[in-house]
Amino acid sequence: MSGRLAGRVALVTGSSRGIGAAIARRLAADGARVIVHARAQRDRAEALAAEIGGAVVMGDLAAGETASAVVRQAHAVHGALDILVLNAGGGSSGPIESLAVATIDAVIALNLRATMLATAEFARLTSSPHGRVVFISSGMATHPAQGVSAGAAAKAGAEAFIRSAAQELGPRGITCNSVAPGCTRTEMIAGQSWPDAVPPWTALRRLGEPGDIADIVAFLASDDARWVTGVTIPANGGLITTAANILARAG
Repeated sequence: MSGRLAGRVALVTGSSRGIGAAIARRLAADGARVIVHARAQRDRAEALAAEIGGAVVMGDLAAGETASAVVRQAHAVHGALDILVLNAGGGSSGPIESLAVATIDAVIALNLRATMLATAEFARLTSSPHGRVVFISSGMATHPAQGVSAGAAAKAGAEAFIRSAAQELGPRGITCNSVAPGCTRTEMIAGQSWPDAVPPWTALRRLGEPGDIADIVAFLASDDARWVTGVTIPANGGLITTAANILARAG
C-alpha cells in the first residue's frame, strides 16, 4: 500500500454518503485503511467499504455512550486507530420560540456530546505517533443565521472543545483541528432552489463539492499538517458573510 497515509487506520463517522463518503474515499486513496460508519444505512456503508477495501461500524452517535463504543469497535478492527474524522452531524433547530428540550438535547447530543465522547475514547486508545482528530463543523458556528440557533451553539461548542483537546493532546503528537464547510453540494440540498443563490456570494463563484472538503481533511490527516493544530479552517470558497462586505460587493 502506498500513499502519504499508508499503514494508518482511519474512522470517518457519518460516512455512508455526502461529505463523509468523499472523505472516506480520499483517505483510502492516500493509503489509509478506512472504517466507514453509519447510523442506519448499513447497505450504503457496506457498499462504500467494499469499494475502498474498508470495514463498517454502526451506531447512533446521539444515543448514550454509543460514540465511545463506535470508536472502540473501530479500533478493534485492526488493533489500532490513527485518524478520527468526526463528520456525523446535523439536526434542525427552527425558530428560537419553538425550541423544545427534546430538540436541544438531540442536536447537542449528536454534534457536541458525541464529539467529546469519541475524541476522549480515541485519546484513551490510540498509541499512534501520527494521531489526528478532525471535526467537521459548519459556517453556522461563527456566522449568524436564522433558524439554526441550536445547531450553531453545538458546532461552536464542539470547535471550542477541539481547540482545548489540541492543547491537552499536543504533547503526544496528536493534532486536533476543525473544518467548517460552507454550502456544499450533497443529497441534503438536492432539489432545493436556495443553493442557486449562493455562488455569487463566494469568491470562487460556485458551490462547494464534497471533494473540496475531503482534500482539506486529507491534508490535516497527513504529516504535511504536522505543525497545524487547534484551528478551524473555513472551507467556503471565500463566502461573503459580513454586512460590510455584502455592501461593498453590491456597490
